[in-house]
Amino acid sequence: MGVGFTAEPPSATASAVPERVVLAARPQAALRLYCVPPAGAGPDCYLRWAPLLPSWIEPCSVALPGRGTRAAEPSLTDPGYLSARLAAVLDDWTDPRPFAVFGHSAGALLAYEATRHLRRTHGRLPSLLAVSSLSAPHLDAYSAGLPPRLTAGLDGIRELVGPIPDQLLADARLMAAACTPLLADCLLLLHYRHHPEPPLDVPLALYGGEGDPVTLVPDLKAWNDLVTTPAPAQLFPGGHTYLQTETKALVGHLTGTLDAARNRPVATA
Repeated sequence: MGVGFTAEPPSATASAVPERVVLAARPQAALRLYCVPPAGAGPDCYLRWAPLLPSWIEPCSVALPGRGTRAAEPSLTDPGYLSARLAAVLDDWTDPRPFAVFGHSAGALLAYEATRHLRRTHGRLPSLLAVSSLSAPHLDAYSAGLPPRLTAGLDGIRELVGPIPDQLLADARLMAAACTPLLADCLLLLHYRHHPEPPLDVPLALYGGEGDPVTLVPDLKAWNDLVTTPAPAQLFPGGHTYLQTETKALVGHLTGTLDAARNRPVATA
């Protein structure tokens, strides 16, 4: 079964698709790592990862409509449509190298659903699916956890994105520009309905913040229900946005996990 959404919303255009962003070109690298941005963010949130990753990993991200250089485009809020288009970016027929995918917050859901779409369409599957700071999608936690934060004003937004710069708070237009893609991704999560499928036969990595008020540790560990090989949750100091302060430690652990997974035969659906 699919994720329960139409393949393409009537308002979508041919350009309303994710675009690959290569953060550091390494054509000789053995593996591509796609980092899917969290709610409201663009690929630049992963720029600091490039110098921390070894030469055998080519760091990539994706630019989504409504963010960064694509801010003039409408955001997409249909998780089925967006994850299907993301799957086409991940499994690039012009590049035979294996790939892995990491997603933080809302990006974790897109990474997971893109992987399920690849399995349904008999595409290549990632060498590793790494998810961070998001409750497992089958728990139906998004509809319960997001509305209270969206109605809590700035305090609720800070729990989702971390500290808000004073210059944003002082300028209503800048604040609106920053919050619009965040709200769009929250709407994407609220639109999501999980449809059971067989567990994914893909190595899993789980990451989160020790003090995350948004994603509780048991809800993070529940991702293990959705794969054939469970993984322990690796926790770092911090809350929902721990990766902003624990970048070096997170990238180091992820690199070791990728090194262990890259010799595993690449799965196909």
